Amino acid sequence: MDYKNKRVFDLVRGRSTKDLYASLSHIPGRENVTGVVLDLADPFKKFVSEFFPNATLVADKFHVLRLLNPAINRRRTQITGDRRTLPVRRLLLRSGKRLEYFQRRALLQWLDQHPELKEIYLWKERMHGFYRIRGYNRAARALTAMTDAMATSNIKEIKTLRRTLMRWRNPILNYFKRRLTNGRTEGYKNLAKLIQKRAFGYKSFENYRLRLLNACA
Repeated sequence: MDYKNKRVFDLVRGRSTKDLYASLSHIPGRENVTGVVLDLADPFKKFVSEFFPNATLVADKFHVLRLLNPAINRRRTQITGDRRTLPVRRLLLRSGKRLEYFQRRALLQWLDQHPELKEIYLWKERMHGFYRIRGYNRAARALTAMTDAMATSNIKEIKTLRRTLMRWRNPILNYFKRRLTNGRTEGYKNLAKLIQKRAFGYKSFENYRLRLLNACA
């Protein structure tokens, strides 16, 4: 994605560094790229660091905030079963700031019966609070405080989250300098899925790529 001009540069098949180099090396001016927003995927991180030597890496905010969602869903399913219509499923995944008072109260009362799930949920809420911080230095201190506090947890999902946050510390904090997200990219990804659905799939990736680039021109 070219964020400045709001257009798609290219659609690439594959996730490996080799595939990405082969597909994107024809695009000129990569030394002029100053910022790249990416998911928390190590192959992408390695590729971006090598391919765009002057770019600042920014971890996508929404992917960071979703890091605990699989753990919350897994723990909740063990308690309630896989009933997707249950109100508690939606309440657990939404930011507490967006819940009504009675919803937050009922949810916390329910979580009191499930202490491990409650701890994971409260860490998810703390992550949301982290992204409401203003200023790089304040965010850096808050992230250090969070990872230090996570070290005392006995829950494996929290330990895994701590390692991820520490490994991606600089790209996560770079958000507070650049304020970039993958929102526009996700929007074009939805368009790409819609194009594929309307065509009932494409046998040729190249035809699919050209159709998307034409639609986004």
